[in-house]
Amino acid sequence: MAIRIKPQAKLFLVVIVAAVVVFGLRFAMSTGLIPTPGILKSVVATKVQVLKQEDAVVQGIAPLPFPSSNPASLSSPLFLVDGWEWNAQHSIFLASGGAETMQGSLFEKYNVNYKFKRTDSNDTMRADILACANQMASKNQNTCDTGAAALIFMGDSGGQWLSELNAQLLKLDKGVGAYTVKLYGALGRSNGEDALLGPAEWKKNPQTMIGKTIVGVIRDGDWNIAMAFEGFNNLKNNPDPHTYNPTAVNWMAAPDDDYIKAVTDVYNPHKCEQRPEVDDSGKKDGKIATVCPDGVVTWTPGDDDAIHGPIDGTTKIISSREYSAQMPATLAVISKFADKNPDTMSGFFAASFTAADQMKAYPAAIKFASNVAATVYADNTGDYWYNYFVGEKDKTGNLIGGSAVFNLQDNLQYFGLVPGYQNNMKATYETFARIDMEQYASLFKDSPIPTYAQAVNTKYIRLAEDALTNNGVTGGGAETTDYTAAISTGAVVSTDKQYIVFATNSAALTPAGKAQLDQLATTLGIAKSLAFEIDGYTDNAGDQTPTGHQHNIDLSAQRAAAVKAYLMSYAPQDFPAARFKAVKGLGSANPVAPNDTTDDKQKNRRVEILQIG
Repeated sequence: MAIRIKPQAKLFLVVIVAAVVVFGLRFAMSTGLIPTPGILKSVVATKVQVLKQEDAVVQGIAPLPFPSSNPASLSSPLFLVDGWEWNAQHSIFLASGGAETMQGSLFEKYNVNYKFKRTDSNDTMRADILACANQMASKNQNTCDTGAAALIFMGDSGGQWLSELNAQLLKLDKGVGAYTVKLYGALGRSNGEDALLGPAEWKKNPQTMIGKTIVGVIRDGDWNIAMAFEGFNNLKNNPDPHTYNPTAVNWMAAPDDDYIKAVTDVYNPHKCEQRPEVDDSGKKDGKIATVCPDGVVTWTPGDDDAIHGPIDGTTKIISSREYSAQMPATLAVISKFADKNPDTMSGFFAASFTAADQMKAYPAAIKFASNVAATVYADNTGDYWYNYFVGEKDKTGNLIGGSAVFNLQDNLQYFGLVPGYQNNMKATYETFARIDMEQYASLFKDSPIPTYAQAVNTKYIRLAEDALTNNGVTGGGAETTDYTAAISTGAVVSTDKQYIVFATNSAALTPAGKAQLDQLATTLGIAKSLAFEIDGYTDNAGDQTPTGHQHNIDLSAQRAAAVKAYLMSYAPQDFPAARFKAVKGLGSANPVAPNDTTDDKQKNRRVEILQIG
């Protein structure tokens, strides 16, 4: 028997059925029972995290929203970048939101179509640059989709990197140089995470390092920290990792050029080896020495592994926290890519500089970048990278980790583009290039290290400045150094004996003396976080009379004051008066040699630069 339904009831049933269908479809789509096209998925709004102005620790920086987790769609040239796991490049992760440019990111705003690849091997990084350059050259392209157009590495080892890379890249255009790599700017710096570690006595008396052996990656950034420390303390270095010199500091090469294996495979297990003994000229004396690792150069988490490992008493001797201008995270790019893609280059820096300002002003921005880093690296957690970025002291008082990011003003100052500041990028590049060539001359005979002028191009820092101005962005100031604590409670880190050439019986600098101080200022630029005391000395000539003794004290004080005055005039912002704890004239006190020969008297006529921190 048929049932009749009234019109009102029919309408009611239609509404019920429609509701069931709609909600049923929604349920099926949300649970994945029915696949949905991307256009439907996009209607679910992504939660946007927004910084709060009241949380700022640096005033004047407006908070920006974080990038989303959705890739951006850009038609601009692809920019492939290789880098290690390194917190000093954190700003690019806040600027991008991931291993590629994400929607709502600063890179999207500046139309930077970037992709980042973590590489833990220097050889892989070199191979990637060569692959990209080969593709660009063979196809006459302005970019590449294989390898890497750019690398992020330690600027203090930039000379060695460019020597090795550019010798091969020059072959692509028969020496024209369009595909050579140059350094274009800095994203940040190491701020303690790279260090020389060893027994505490090394810190109290660096001369106890004589005859000891350090393990590390030779001719790289952490090795440079030890080399600077040796130089500032007038220690000899044996560059041959296969021999032993009892009157110098010696080296063991890290397995596979790996900073962490230097600790885990050699230092912590105290792995020893037999070596022939040599003198200062490298000549073997017929003896065989048992050589064991007494110290290590590494970076975080290698410092953590060493300090809390099985070798009792391991501590940080010196690090990139004290040598704060030594180790910038520099962006090295194939020249043709940079020249043909100026908007990408300037946009990359403009976005990174803005991200750096956000990180300086808002701790939450550092945490976001750290979370991105954990995802990009596929290693550890965001908290892990955050803690190592800000640095934390362990129960022994050692600072573990520590990094900093660079904004626009940091770059302008670091590259000497602001009056009153020396070019610290040039200082670190040339200082360690000189050390490399002195220690390993044969390695650079056929592929010399490029000059600073050949190696560095700051054009895109300035273009990034223009881009920020055109977008109405007012960034923050550069980082500053307060020397108050170093002067009031700091210990002497190094005592550098300098034999400055003055006019006879005078505090007037000779041309040779001025050249020496130019070199000294460059080298001291590396140790930007340390204060100074300058002590002047004479020989004992004239000491036999009260008048002569006082003359020596006065002359030594005048010479010490002349050194301070020269440094302050050389770069007044890098060598402010507040950086100098004291300037002393000590006459013939504390001789370093007997005063009984002409040569020994010469050794006693010196100026000592005490670095304090």
